[in-house]
Amino acid sequence: MSIIRFRDRNKSEPCRPTHVFNASQGDAANRMPFTFRLEPLISIRDNVLKEKQAELAKAYEARRIAEEKRLEVERNIEDNQRFGREMLRSGTINIDFLLGVRRHEAFLAAQFDEVRRHIALIEEEIEKRRAAVAEANKELKIIEKLKEKKREKYRAEENRKETIQMDEIAERRKVD
Repeated sequence: MSIIRFRDRNKSEPCRPTHVFNASQGDAANRMPFTFRLEPLISIRDNVLKEKQAELAKAYEARRIAEEKRLEVERNIEDNQRFGREMLRSGTINIDFLLGVRRHEAFLAAQFDEVRRHIALIEEEIEKRRAAVAEANKELKIIEKLKEKKREKYRAEENRKETIQMDEIAERRKVD
């Protein structure tokens, strides 16, 4: 703790202390901590980003399921073709059964085309959702960058105030 004393120019002895200043504390107790007015907006944008990411994850899951379905239909087509070839090789040809195999093959081909169209739609949706995630992320980063700039401005102002205060203390000590 420092005691600042001022001398009376007409007297040779110092006058009594007029101000007691604890240099370690300064005005830190009186200073307000950094607050960012838009903190709730950061929370909202973060929640929006998480929501968009969850929607994108659902689209990826839908694509995975559709790909599994496509692979299943491909396996069924291959099995059906292999079965038809085996019937032809066996030498006994039942035309009605062979027509049934061909109809089933046509059904599977139509199912395969439908699954492919569905996958294409899912891919489009994934791209839309990726763009939405990127946009939500961009909006969050903008607010976070603004917060960081405000924090730096606050720190600079606090440093400036502290420098002024220290200069005043040094000035007072010179007067002693």
